[in-house]
Amino acid sequence: MISMYTARTSEIDEIDDAISEIKSQIDFSALKKNSGGIIFCHIDFIESGVVKAICEALPFNIIGMTSMVGADEHGYGLYDLTLTVLTSDEVSFEVGMTNGINHDNYIEEIDNLYKDIRCKVNSDPAMIFTFMPYMREVAGYQVVEAMDKSCHGIPMWGSITNNIDFNYETVQTICNGKFLPTGVAMMFLNGPVEPKFIVSSIPEHNISDNRAIITKSEGAILREINGMPVLEYLANIGLIITKENITTTPIMVYYEHSQKPVALGFYTLFDDGSVLTGGEMPVGASIAVGSINAEGIFESAEDGLVRILDLKDRQATLLLPCVTRYIMLAPDQESELRLINEKLRDSGLPFMMGYSGGEICPMLGQDGKMHNRFHNYTFCACVL
Repeated sequence: MISMYTARTSEIDEIDDAISEIKSQIDFSALKKNSGGIIFCHIDFIESGVVKAICEALPFNIIGMTSMVGADEHGYGLYDLTLTVLTSDEVSFEVGMTNGINHDNYIEEIDNLYKDIRCKVNSDPAMIFTFMPYMREVAGYQVVEAMDKSCHGIPMWGSITNNIDFNYETVQTICNGKFLPTGVAMMFLNGPVEPKFIVSSIPEHNISDNRAIITKSEGAILREINGMPVLEYLANIGLIITKENITTTPIMVYYEHSQKPVALGFYTLFDDGSVLTGGEMPVGASIAVGSINAEGIFESAEDGLVRILDLKDRQATLLLPCVTRYIMLAPDQESELRLINEKLRDSGLPFMMGYSGGEICPMLGQDGKMHNRFHNYTFCACVL
């Protein structure tokens, strides 16, 4: 059994006050044999030294990341720090982080990280929490693919780092007071853990009925659909993609053996007309174009929340909706936050939420097994 406690602070400058505020919200006498922490925060908490001081002051391992928003049952804010503590007598929480990764070393660094943490525990973990950096030279799905291979398919849940600046220049990954803009952090959960993963993506009525086939691609770069250059195909179905609107169109990819499609984004429009996407574009896979709007965002959030609230035996709930959802809800950008806060707060059980720069969440395949996937635009949750 896992219990969950949350705490939050908006005190950035006075380190002692921030620590006191966090400690005052957690009953440390109620913590069990093993505990682990997760932090979502604004970059200022790292730069001021608050994150390092909190990690040093608390008697358990902590990982985390910068995120545009931190939320729990007590409230939310763009400039807050939110801490969740998971505690259990039966489940242990071991952590680690890579050195800075790049295109040349990320596979080796991730492999070494898994092996380093695995040496500290007696068996393979039941699941892994992970936070990874935003990198221009390595696609998010490639990092997830490397983690999946190193971790032998163990279910992973987490996010790409983000912050309130949309150019991702001030993002950090956190592990026990150490922080890196290009670090991958992991937390192993070893013991009797049966996580429930919830992915609520684009509503069905926001997905085109017209399916097409990827006929030319290179990793995450989409070149041809149905034998036509990608922009020509999209124009033929009435969708004009430009550098200004490229991030507003989801593409639904129906991977082989997946029960449901994965929502991915268009990232970069190249001069040759090809498009960099958020995930692998395998030749032969079928795709459909989706649309994202406020109504669809609320519908997927409400669907995800209903599925969470239906889990009556839940002890810990962590949420990572895509940060694009927050952006697309302008001018009322906090409307999804309010919905999540109201619904889960009223349930009387703790939860923690941050926004994600790219979601990492397993999905059930047609083989009945969970497969780690990288997502965009989705409402993702992990319930313990």
